[in-house]
Amino acid sequence: MSGRDAQNAADAHCLRERLERTLELYRQNLSVFHKFKLCASQIQAITSLDQLPALLTTLRGSLKLRDIHLVLDREQYAGFLPDSIPTRSQLSLRRMLREMGLAESFRHPLLGSFADIAIQAPTARELFQTRGQRDCLGSVCVFPLWDKYQPDNLIGFLALKDGDPLRYNEGMATDFIEFFADLFSWSLVTLREHEKLQRESTQDHLTGCHNRSYLMKHAPRILEFAHRKKMPVALLFIDLDGFKKVNDTLGHACGDQLLVAVAHAIQNIVRDYDIFIRLGGDEFLLLLPDVNRETAQRTANRIQDALRTLPVAQVCAVATQLRITASIGLAMHRPGETLHQFIQRADTSMYSAKPSASERARTSEST
Repeated sequence: MSGRDAQNAADAHCLRERLERTLELYRQNLSVFHKFKLCASQIQAITSLDQLPALLTTLRGSLKLRDIHLVLDREQYAGFLPDSIPTRSQLSLRRMLREMGLAESFRHPLLGSFADIAIQAPTARELFQTRGQRDCLGSVCVFPLWDKYQPDNLIGFLALKDGDPLRYNEGMATDFIEFFADLFSWSLVTLREHEKLQRESTQDHLTGCHNRSYLMKHAPRILEFAHRKKMPVALLFIDLDGFKKVNDTLGHACGDQLLVAVAHAIQNIVRDYDIFIRLGGDEFLLLLPDVNRETAQRTANRIQDALRTLPVAQVCAVATQLRITASIGLAMHRPGETLHQFIQRADTSMYSAKPSASERARTSEST
């Protein structure tokens, strides 16, 4: 073989090796792309923040991680999350950002060994939830999560943790990871806004309990299910007696405080799956699935006792002898009866139980 032929053969071999490396890199990138595409579909599939723990477990499996940890801003997300998702104050999150040496507008993940990052940012150790020496090994990818509508609003951190100390390193490409982080944070913001709007549309702004819209949305389904299963359903129509006197005597601010206290007192009595709403003014409704008349009456008696002992003077921070009493109408659902008819019967029952003006006066004098 001549020198030229040998050179051509060497060049061809070198070209073939380069092509094989390029193809291997392409296959690896394609694999990573499909992996993150799967994760993207898993993130977009959730419809509630309650599904976050299950999503994190799914993502951990899809990305073949040792662990995955999420922490969110307490001021923005407390009350919307399941207990297993930790929250921290905005001040704590910003301190973590500074300890990691990240700028306030940092949009790229922090990569490296867990030991180095944990030393650099002590507050991050809690985020990684280390439990022993084994958890201190390996590498991590930490990215701050930002609000897509308010770019300077830090909503939390997500940390990906792997046992391989080389998996996450400063030299690796991060395009897919950054897209993954953006999509994750955007989904969190969207879900929170959706749940906030949904909550506001079905929540009484003064007392915090549900409103008529919530009842209209959920009660028909409960009544239909109870009818199919032949289960009793009771309805209590609760109306505070002479509440106008509270507003006239102590003022509307005190009246609002007492309505909040009344709602809380009743909420402490009802079950998780009962529907308790403020109908409006000083009227409340309590729907009791799978409850017979005797049990419903006992519940009504408990509510009346709780309201009768409500410390009006303490709630309003004024000197007064006024007491809160309630008239409660009870109705049991009849087959084929609409929700509107059901409420009307409970309302009529409540007016039958209402004390006369003279009786209210005697009660007021006795207190």
